[in-house]
Amino acid sequence: MNTFWEKGYEGTSLKDLCLVTGLHKGSLYQAFGDKHQLFLKSLGYYMEKSFKDVAASAYLHDSPMENLRSLLHKITALCIEGEGCMILNSLVEMAPHDPEVKEMIDRSYTIKQRFLADLIDRAQRAGEITIKQEPERLAAVLMVTLAGIAATIKGFSNTDHIHHVLEDVLSSWA
Repeated sequence: MNTFWEKGYEGTSLKDLCLVTGLHKGSLYQAFGDKHQLFLKSLGYYMEKSFKDVAASAYLHDSPMENLRSLLHKITALCIEGEGCMILNSLVEMAPHDPEVKEMIDRSYTIKQRFLADLIDRAQRAGEITIKQEPERLAAVLMVTLAGIAATIKGFSNTDHIHHVLEDVLSSWA
């Protein structure tokens, strides 16, 4: 997973995969099928693990808005640690021409947008978000913002402004 995340699908060679798994070419194919199948398994694992890692941060506080902030800051911190997001990397590299990757990313996007919409709805009902917009629409704004942040983290060395961007978006909703 980490090799695909770091190098991308095309940038990852069979030699790289053998090196990181400790398997020989034949054993690698026997265990995982082919490079594409191993990539799909790796992407699926990343999606599941990254969602579990960040979802827990959405239940740390009594305030729905603080839970939303915690979640967004956790996502951003993980992107900075990993130099971007494997899902976004795969979206750009693979989804336009790989229907299996596109379907996986579409499912992941839907789940995450619903999760954000639920947090936003709670914050609206608590009076912490006062903007009169459907939670799903605000969640879409956050999804696009997070994608831009992940791309910024992957492409630029200075990411000091990232947390300010998230805070500006959230404060405009109060």
